[in-house]
Amino acid sequence: MTHIYQWFSFPQEFSVECAKCKGHAICSNAPITKATQVGASISYEAIGEPGIFEADISCLNCGFSGRKTIHWPRDAFWKCQVKGKILWAFSLEHANVLLEFIQSSNRNYHDHTGYLASLLHLPKHFKLAKNRKSAVISIKRLIGKSRGSV
Repeated sequence: MTHIYQWFSFPQEFSVECAKCKGHAICSNAPITKATQVGASISYEAIGEPGIFEADISCLNCGFSGRKTIHWPRDAFWKCQVKGKILWAFSLEHANVLLEFIQSSNRNYHDHTGYLASLLHLPKHFKLAKNRKSAVISIKRLIGKSRGSV
């Protein structure tokens, strides 16, 4: 679920696996894009290789704090498999929005303005009726991880 379109809307804080214990860590200060203004227009481009960047992480499990090279979405804490494809979320809140959106029969993107960009670009695979049950089960199982983490 990661393409260049998402780098400009990447949140300032998001969840990753801890470099030490693989627990829930908060990632911040990730320089993902740079903006270039030419006349009245602004363009965004990924810094370095898309999906690979340095960022500060703080583990909520073991207390580790430091810089880490993030490989997104491989290092996402909130991720699950849905019929062979990886579905990831920036945070527990984002996972709940994905669950609500996927299981809804009336998918109104604008009900979730905080995650509008990610919902608009959610791959078709996760929205197909034939994958809905599997996606809902996988996301609910993923959200169940929150009992063991912050």
